[in-house]
Amino acid sequence: MRSPYVLEEQETTINVFPTSVCNKAEIYTCIPNTIQSLRKLCAEYPDDVTIVECDGYINATVPRGWVKIQPKRKCTLTEEQKQANAERLAAYRRAKKGADES
Repeated sequence: MRSPYVLEEQETTINVFPTSVCNKAEIYTCIPNTIQSLRKLCAEYPDDVTIVECDGYINATVPRGWVKIQPKRKCTLTEEQKQANAERLAAYRRAKKGADES
C-alpha cells in the first residue's frame, strides 16, 4: 500500500482525551503501515476500534489504554554474548541457505 502523500506530508496525530471526558483516543494518520495495523485491529476488535476513511488518511478511535509511549530498551551485551549471538546468526544463515538450495 502506498500513501498518496510525499514523505514530508506523512504524519500521525494522536489525541488522548482525559478520562473525565471519555476513555478513548483518536489516531489520525496517512502512514501505510499504521493504517494497515489499525485496519487489522478494527477487524479483530470491531467493538473497540472505529475507522473513518478521509482522502488517503484514516481517523481511528481506539481505547485510551492502547496508546503507550515507551522508550527503546537499552541492552548492554558482554563480548561473550555478542560472540554467541554472531555464531547463532551465522548458523541460522547457513541452515537457511542450505534449505533454500534444496
